[in-house]
Amino acid sequence: MKKKFMLVLAAVMVAIMILACAGAGNASKGESKIKGVYLSPAKADYNNMRPTYNFYLYNFAQSEVTLYENGTYMVIVTDSTFSAVELAESTNDHTENERTNQITKFFGTYTAVANELDDDLTDVTFAKPTRIVKSFDQSYWLDTDNWTEKMGKATAEKEYDGTTGEVIGEGTPKTAADYLAANAFDEVTLSVNEKTASLDFYTFGVKTGFSQN
Repeated sequence: MKKKFMLVLAAVMVAIMILACAGAGNASKGESKIKGVYLSPAKADYNNMRPTYNFYLYNFAQSEVTLYENGTYMVIVTDSTFSAVELAESTNDHTENERTNQITKFFGTYTAVANELDDDLTDVTFAKPTRIVKSFDQSYWLDTDNWTEKMGKATAEKEYDGTTGEVIGEGTPKTAADYLAANAFDEVTLSVNEKTASLDFYTFGVKTGFSQN
């Protein structure tokens, strides 16, 4: 009986160790207990081509920060563009054409200190991300931690005909390192509001709206 008990106990200890190791692995990817989630206001942008064309585009973007207790973060930046938006005057009817949409996620580490001037604020320093996960316009997705040949081809810088807009060159497929180097934002310090669970809108280097920044 004692021998059987010891075997069961040993099995339980092994199971606990496996779960602990799995938990540590998840925590290293920003999946430990959440410390705080902060949402920015949505930012709208508008662009028209008048008087040459009666055509315009409407865009909105938003960012969200999740901080984990193990010192890691996940940043999400969303960006969507519509054209030909029409709103009825007397009803809730509306029509629009979806143009492009994308969701970008950044993962890395952070440090945080209380803001010296405002008790509601925490100053968070985001280290340069070490991983990017992105879904782009229902055409491709990528993960720099699990890179594939398909992702490399999807993110290659294609060449276009300036007159017709047709693709004339597929470009060189990128590696995960290439993509990170081109798209990971530099270290930045931002303030998050603990009282309102918010932060000011920030693109984290993602091209949103119609600016080139």
